[in-house]
Amino acid sequence: MKRIAVLGAGNAGCAAAAHLTKMGLEVRLYNRWAAEIETLKTQGGVRLEGVLGSGLHKPAVITTDLREAVAGADFFWVATPAVAHEFLATELARLLPEGAHVLLNPGSTGGALAFSKTVKEHGGPGDLVVAETNTNIYICRITTPGTVTVWNLAAHILFSAFPGRCRDAVVEELAPYFSNLKAVPTVLNTAFANINAIMHPAGMVMNAGWIEHTDGGFKFYAEGGTASVGAVIDQLDRERTATMLALGLDPLPFVEVFYLYGATSPQAVEERSAYRALKDSAPNALIQAPPNLKHRYLSEDVPFGLVPMRHLADLAGVRTPVIDALITLASVANGVDYLSRGLTLRKMGLDEVTPFTLLTFLREGRTE
Repeated sequence: MKRIAVLGAGNAGCAAAAHLTKMGLEVRLYNRWAAEIETLKTQGGVRLEGVLGSGLHKPAVITTDLREAVAGADFFWVATPAVAHEFLATELARLLPEGAHVLLNPGSTGGALAFSKTVKEHGGPGDLVVAETNTNIYICRITTPGTVTVWNLAAHILFSAFPGRCRDAVVEELAPYFSNLKAVPTVLNTAFANINAIMHPAGMVMNAGWIEHTDGGFKFYAEGGTASVGAVIDQLDRERTATMLALGLDPLPFVEVFYLYGATSPQAVEERSAYRALKDSAPNALIQAPPNLKHRYLSEDVPFGLVPMRHLADLAGVRTPVIDALITLASVANGVDYLSRGLTLRKMGLDEVTPFTLLTFLREGRTE
């Protein structure tokens, strides 16, 4: 892996572009909207601050032309929100080489499956491998135009690929640059460990009045992560865990995933308490609440987080009253039917899969 296309120049994309460039890779940075990369082009790169050091790092290419970004690349790093995955997969289908390796950082819930299905439906390579992380490798934000601050590099990131038999080949490519990847058997192990989907909708819905009254004038995790919010997350986590067990997957409790990420304390794991996990989350302590309910904490983490979890629970025959309630309340609050807009079993390519053929499909890319 020498030449890498980083697709998306938001928080995660800028962090990846700067870090990968700093590590000596030729980075080709793409963003769909010109206004969002104007400062990057003017200053010639991404200014990095935080735990990974300070300085201006200059990708070889900064462009709004997807063809230019991927030309000659030998690895494809997708750093867009999940709402942009379908667009990118559709456009990349005619540009990806045979045997392409794509990484979704992160994959949200079912992202690798949906991305793979979309690429192939639009004539892309049949031997495509789509890997994903369960959450963003970088705890970061764009703090001023052209500057991304990385507060922490995640301690352990859950990582897998579809089809699963190709996972280790992608791990070998990334291992020289990232020692924090923890390989898990399937992309549903990463999907169900989607930290954002577990945390954000509960915090947003239960703090809706405070968010709207103050325009997000409080610390989302440190102040908004109250005991009642924690209780809802704990119950959601029980529904998530029950679904995984019913599908033959080995679940990790949310607080353990959060701890592996490096975002909370051992005491939170011992107590099995989401409330304690949020209170003890030093890396997230300074993050402000969103200014309104249209934020990606709902617009992304419900349709591409909770909705596919709910559909997978249907496949498993597991009831999910808390997940259902959060989807409904978020939909009503924003006037959007997230259940119909989100990832379904069909969009993930699982509409003809049964609980008995699921693991074979995840490993081989087919059921027979």
